[in-house]
Amino acid sequence: MDEEEERLNSSLLPLPPPFYKHFTPENVERMKQLKEEIGPDSKEGGLSPQLSTSQLLSLPPELRFLVPPEPPAEDESYRVFNEVTLLDRPSETLQDWGYEQLYPSNSTPTSGEDSSAHYLQALVRSVLLKFLELLGVMSLNPDDWQGKLEEMATLVANAHTLINEYRPHQARETLINMMKEQLDKKKAEVAEIKRMKTKIEETLAGFEKTAPDTAEIVEAGDTAALPAGEKRKESQRRMWQALDEL
Repeated sequence: MDEEEERLNSSLLPLPPPFYKHFTPENVERMKQLKEEIGPDSKEGGLSPQLSTSQLLSLPPELRFLVPPEPPAEDESYRVFNEVTLLDRPSETLQDWGYEQLYPSNSTPTSGEDSSAHYLQALVRSVLLKFLELLGVMSLNPDDWQGKLEEMATLVANAHTLINEYRPHQARETLINMMKEQLDKKKAEVAEIKRMKTKIEETLAGFEKTAPDTAEIVEAGDTAALPAGEKRKESQRRMWQALDEL
């Protein structure tokens, strides 16, 4: 069993874990009911609250797989496509990759000029030049390709490292653009509210001018009461119709 699990974990394209078969609608519903019985204050949407060891062992075998495992510690590792990776691993450098660094370590000048972009452009041109040299070498001696290919790999690794130095700047600029978009959206909503407020005030002012005088209706007696009521209803209809058109 352990050998089979190791084979599945070490495979480049491993099969899905076999316990996915236990995630049936019936088991999920049963787990939901047990969750409500064990921990009524647990969060909605989760399969189960935090269970103790005794509670976990008391579950049926087919339901134990539905309990999410504890999050890994910072010093633990995980395996993806047969590569073991630490959760808290330091950033790798060119020396860790086994390549020579072709640009100065402190590539940020004091004059404000971006020297990283200069070195990056130089590396890209060098890669193209080395590729042409590789074609020439392959045309003369096809077996003598390894040296030029290693030089190209060194150039590409240096360019890749320089590009990664722009990631914090890219993240800041992306956040700034998102905040600007949200600010513009809020300003547009406020402007639309003000425009609607002005339009409603103008509509209500027009209704006030065309509304009949209440004192005249009272003095007119019972015979004028019905037409006044109809006029009021008609005025209200026009008001609601105008509001619907806004």
